[in-house]
Amino acid sequence: MYPKTPQIEKKAPKNALTKMALVAACLMLTAVPSANAQNEAKSEAQVLKQLNDLVKAKRYAEAYVLSNKHVMDYGGEARFDFLMGMAAMKTKAYEESVFAFERAVINKPKWEQARFQLARAYYHVDNLSASKNELVKLKEDSSDPDFISTIDGFIAQVDSAITDKKRQFKQVFSVSGGFDTNINSGTSINEVFIEQFGTTIPLSDESRETEDLPFNLSYQAQYQEPFSQNSLLIGQIALFSTDYKRTPSFERTLADVSLKFQDVLGDFTYQIGTFFRPMLLAETHYRDQYGFSTNWMLPINANWGVSAQVGFGKIDSRISTSLDVRDVFATTSARYRSGRWQHIFSANHTDIRSVEFGTKHQSYHYYKLDYKTTYVVTPKHQANFEVQWQKSNYDVVHPVFGAVRDEDFARAGVGWRYLLNESMLLEAKFRHSNKRSNVPIYAYNRDEYSIGFTVQF
Repeated sequence: MYPKTPQIEKKAPKNALTKMALVAACLMLTAVPSANAQNEAKSEAQVLKQLNDLVKAKRYAEAYVLSNKHVMDYGGEARFDFLMGMAAMKTKAYEESVFAFERAVINKPKWEQARFQLARAYYHVDNLSASKNELVKLKEDSSDPDFISTIDGFIAQVDSAITDKKRQFKQVFSVSGGFDTNINSGTSINEVFIEQFGTTIPLSDESRETEDLPFNLSYQAQYQEPFSQNSLLIGQIALFSTDYKRTPSFERTLADVSLKFQDVLGDFTYQIGTFFRPMLLAETHYRDQYGFSTNWMLPINANWGVSAQVGFGKIDSRISTSLDVRDVFATTSARYRSGRWQHIFSANHTDIRSVEFGTKHQSYHYYKLDYKTTYVVTPKHQANFEVQWQKSNYDVVHPVFGAVRDEDFARAGVGWRYLLNESMLLEAKFRHSNKRSNVPIYAYNRDEYSIGFTVQF
């Protein structure tokens, strides 16, 4: 049986109402995003206006609080970031001002005021090179004479800060003690055979290896006076003293006084200077050394740097003119940094010439290879390792021993540093040295143990 028509007609109005309700609901849901968008747009505009008004009124602390409250919402919008940067800078939150102005410049690279304020922010966080780079680029891009004049004034201020930053006075004081198996680098043999005389000569105690407990003191002071951003005058004085518990006759004091001029030429940083190094042995003025040197340094990248040094010197003995010598030297070095490692490689050649006639057996060529490495174990602990090889080729036959001396020397050492703070450290070191010679009196072994304390102020 078919359903009755009235029953169908009764349901019709209910379906129509349902459809109308669904349509109305859809319209309402469609309208919600538009309303939210309008509210959000209105909210952003209100925040920007409020922030702008606070900055104009110089109520920077309130502006900084407000910008921090909304940075997750509007950070990345150039105008908001600019106002936040101004508020942060005026409240001395310089790191935050850098981040804010950098975001503003990324979004609007041609916004001159934002770039200028970014340069100011760099200046306040002591990133002077970044500040100057930003100002130089901004000056090249600007066409406003007044603005260019303002930039020039700020560049001069940055240049002055860079120069003043290089004016420094540093002092370093060190004290150490330990045990040395051969303080005079003496031979272990008791007597030596002189072939040309056909006789054996016993050696004195001073000629033989002597062990003792050394106590070392050193003081270094350096002052550098800048003439410009690149040029410096560097003065340095250093004093080194070594005392021994049992053998005062080997106590010595060495001074090192130097004056250098430093400047930049292209990619090179170079130094030209003189040095003077007097030495006391057992309170007797033993010798004076003085000379001239120049050093050229070239950074290749963040990891590598190379340098070269050449110079000449002279040693005047205060004991006997037969010990006077002059020398010419050249050294090349390479430095490599990677992560926790630092490596230094160097090679040296020195030509040493005896001054007085009849002492040419003291003239020789000297070659040296060095390798040093440092590994930062933790921020407070560092491990050090060094190895060195030397070769000495003499020119003529020694008048006493009847042979041309042929010698090589090797040294290896390890150390550990503990940094108490930024200016103080403790250090323990061990070094082993071995010298081989065809003339036995010049051959020796030596072990050195030491522990010390260093402070910089």
